[in-house]
Amino acid sequence: MELLSLAWRNIWRNKRRTLLTAASIFTAVFLALIMRSMQLGSYDKIVSNVVEFYTGYIQVHAQGYWDDKSLDRSFVADTALVRKVEHVKGVSCPIPRLESFALASAGVRTKGVLVVGTDPALDNRLTAVASRIRRGTMLTGDDRGALLAEGAAHDLGLSVGDSLVLLGQGFHGMSAAGAFPVRGIVHFGSPDLNNRMVYMTLGACRDFYSAPGRVTSLALVVDRPKHAHAIAGDLRKILDPSAYEVMTWDQMLLEVVQEIQSDNAAGLIMLGVLYVIVIFGIFGTISMMTVERRREFGVVVALGMDKALLAGTVLLETLMISLVGIAVGMLGATPVVWYFHSHPIRLTGEAATMMVQFGIEPVMPFLFDPSMYAAHAGIVLAATLVCALFPLWVIGRLRVASALRS
Repeated sequence: MELLSLAWRNIWRNKRRTLLTAASIFTAVFLALIMRSMQLGSYDKIVSNVVEFYTGYIQVHAQGYWDDKSLDRSFVADTALVRKVEHVKGVSCPIPRLESFALASAGVRTKGVLVVGTDPALDNRLTAVASRIRRGTMLTGDDRGALLAEGAAHDLGLSVGDSLVLLGQGFHGMSAAGAFPVRGIVHFGSPDLNNRMVYMTLGACRDFYSAPGRVTSLALVVDRPKHAHAIAGDLRKILDPSAYEVMTWDQMLLEVVQEIQSDNAAGLIMLGVLYVIVIFGIFGTISMMTVERRREFGVVVALGMDKALLAGTVLLETLMISLVGIAVGMLGATPVVWYFHSHPIRLTGEAATMMVQFGIEPVMPFLFDPSMYAAHAGIVLAATLVCALFPLWVIGRLRVASALRS
């Protein structure tokens, strides 16, 4: 306890030196948290735009469907199968879907679209599609109309109440053709989905594709998305692997995962450069502090203080300054991170156009995650303690006579 008290008094004997060191550590923590929060928040937004608007975190398909998305690889989701899936721990709701592609037409305009037939009430638990309706109304259980994505509606020149004509190929090569009144216009966060999605009730979609009783997937609402891989593992144990495949979102969206990994690698390099610059600043400050205190070290050793005790005191001083800098850095970054987490930056102009072209919503939210704080605090603390090895090395090689003459 006395050693802690001595170290605390020592660091405030020279306030300018202490504040300079703490400022270097503050800069490292503050900038690292801001940069990483912005980067991870963007990744989280990309994933949620696709996963929570469309795929879900886990899907069950017929074996081979994901490699060949054909209605011929659909399956019958009977009551026994649905009950077996929903009894797995972590699964709160299986959503039966029938999906396929079609050519949408309105007058002389045509466009390829993705048609999704689903139970509107159940699907809303996953995608919250009702809250994304910009005009019109939500589908009811036996509705024969359709919800049309905002971008697709713009391209086709359709609005609520107009007729959407769909042409495609149904189950076992049957012709699929029909006209559906547009019940509502939906906005999706993902530009790709916003340009091509058509929602229908499961019954209407089955009739359109001549696929009675069939589904292409069971999209699962899970209690904890972070446990998706564990839940998928439990599902694989109870389902026949020759008949069904269970896939998590990162297996279904490989392009998104690769895009995130590529950008994350670049971000980590930039973060590494920041850390190198700041750590050199911290080391320069600590080494300057050590040189300035060399005579002080010589005096206390000459008066009988053991070098090991002196080294421990200096290490405690560095630790205290580090903790002060880290705490202030966290406190300084938190309001910024929280504000942009609650009020994401919405890009405009060329930057927004470029992001849309890459299929990304032009929004930059920040991620507020306590584990991120702990990780960067640990990195900065470890780096500072490594820098503290220099004064310990100086104390270990200290010659009292030469130190007193310095």
